[in-house]
Amino acid sequence: MSVRHVLVLPFLNAEVKRKLIRALNRTEGPYRVLNLADGRLQKFCEERRDTEARWNNGRVSLREDCLYYGPADAYTGGEPCEWPINFGSGQVGNRRVKQMESRLRMEGIPSELSRRPAVKGYYRRYLVQVYHLQPLQMVPWSGEDALSGMVLPQSAATPVTGSPLWKRLSRTAVRSLYALGLDYGEVMLRTDGEGQSIVEHVTDGTDWRSPGWEYRMAEAMRQQLQLLSQGQSESRVPLIGMDPEFLLYNPDTRKIIPASRYLNRQGVAGCDVLRYRGRRMLPLAELRPKPGSEPREVVLHLLAAFRTARAAISDDRLIWQAGGMPQQGFPLGGHLHFSGVPLSGELLRVLDNYLALPVALLEDERSARRRPRYGSLGDYRLQDYGGFEYRTLPSFLISPMVTKGIVALARVITESYRELDQRPLDLDEVREAFYKGTKTVLAREWPPLAGKLRELPAYERYQSYIDPLLDAISSGAIWDESADIRLMWRL
Repeated sequence: MSVRHVLVLPFLNAEVKRKLIRALNRTEGPYRVLNLADGRLQKFCEERRDTEARWNNGRVSLREDCLYYGPADAYTGGEPCEWPINFGSGQVGNRRVKQMESRLRMEGIPSELSRRPAVKGYYRRYLVQVYHLQPLQMVPWSGEDALSGMVLPQSAATPVTGSPLWKRLSRTAVRSLYALGLDYGEVMLRTDGEGQSIVEHVTDGTDWRSPGWEYRMAEAMRQQLQLLSQGQSESRVPLIGMDPEFLLYNPDTRKIIPASRYLNRQGVAGCDVLRYRGRRMLPLAELRPKPGSEPREVVLHLLAAFRTARAAISDDRLIWQAGGMPQQGFPLGGHLHFSGVPLSGELLRVLDNYLALPVALLEDERSARRRPRYGSLGDYRLQDYGGFEYRTLPSFLISPMVTKGIVALARVITESYRELDQRPLDLDEVREAFYKGTKTVLAREWPPLAGKLRELPAYERYQSYIDPLLDAISSGAIWDESADIRLMWRL
C-alpha cells in the first residue's frame, strides 16, 4: 500500500490558522486541508496522548487544534504517514523569555530577548521567516519597535541572496528556531559593523510580522509534501558517507604538523582548513571515503582511505590523534553524510538524542571544549549531491569498534527514526550537560534510549556492529584522545 504523507501543524491562534488555510487552499497540486470532523480520520486520539503530553504540556489538542494538510485520500487511499511540525511551540509558550535567552546562549547564539539595550551607532535589523530549516524571506525591518540608535535606510540594508550576510543571518535564524524546538517561525536579528548577529525576538507562528507570510509558507508546505512523495517513490538506496578528521602530532617537539605537508587538498585522504589564532591554516588530515549503502561497505571504503593516508604520511614518529579536541585549539569533526533520506528537524533531533548524546558519554574531558562553536546540536549542511551532512559528532576514528558502531547506528536511526520519540535533550539540564560534558546527567538519560534502539526491527541486522558500542557506553568507557589511532587500525 502506498504511503500518503500528511503535515500536522498545531495552532494556538485562530486568526493564524484561518489565514494559512485560505493560502493552502489556493496552492496548486493534489493536496488540501483535511478536516478531522468529516468522519474519515478516526485513529488518532488514544495513541497520541503521550505525544500530546510530551510535546505540548497539554496546550494543544492533537485532534481539535491541529491543521492536517496532505493528499485528499491520505486516510482512505493509502497508509498515512504524519509529519508533526512545530510541536515545540508548546514548550516555547511555557518558557519565560529569560529561559529562551539562556537556551540560545547555551548554543552559542547571541541573544537579547529579555531586555531592550541602548544600541549606539549604525546597525541593521532583519526579520527572517523560516520553514523546514530554510529561510523563506529576509527583509530589512525598521518598524515601530525599532530600538534606539541610527538605523540605515531599508534599501541600503537589503541582503543579497547567497551573500555572506544572507548566509550568516539565515544560519542564525534557523539555528535559533531549532534550538527552541521549532520548525517554522520568525526571528528578528540585529547586526552591526562587526558582523555579529543578535537575536532580539522569536515567534513560533502566533505573532507573524512579515506581510504575506501565509502564502510563502503554504507554498513551502506544498513543496515539502511533493519532495516527500518523490522520495517515497524513488528506488534509490539511501547512502551513508563521512569525512572524519585527525591530527598529526610530533611528541618530541610537542607541535602539530600541518597535514598539508603530506596530503593534497583533494582526494580520499586530504587536508582541511582551520583558522587558528586568526590565521588560515591546513593542519587537519581528513578522510573522504566513498559512501555506501551498508555499514560494512562504508567501513571498507574507510580502510582504503586510511591506507592512502598511511602511504602518503612518511614520518613514523608522528602520532595520529582523533576525537573532539586532542590538542588545545584544534577541534576535530566526524561528519556523516546522508543521501536518499529526507532532511527534517525531527530527523536532526533524533540524531542528536540517539547518536550525539551517547557518543558524548564516550568522549574524554577534552572533547567538550569544541562545543558550542563546533559540534552544536542539530548542526547540518546541505550538499550539492542532494543530501546533507550531520556535523555534530567529533572525529570517531578513535577505534574500529567506535567507528563501526556509529556508522551502523546512524544507518538504523535514519531507517527507523519515526519510531524514536524520546527527547531528553529538550530539557535544559540535559542540553547544558551535553555542552559542558557533564556525564552524570547524560548517563542518567541513556538507558531508556538504548532500550528503545534495541527494540527496533532494523537493529538486529547490525547488532554485531552496534552492541560493542552500546556496551562500552553503558560500562562507562572513555576514549583516550592522546592515543595513536594507527595502533587500533593496525596501520
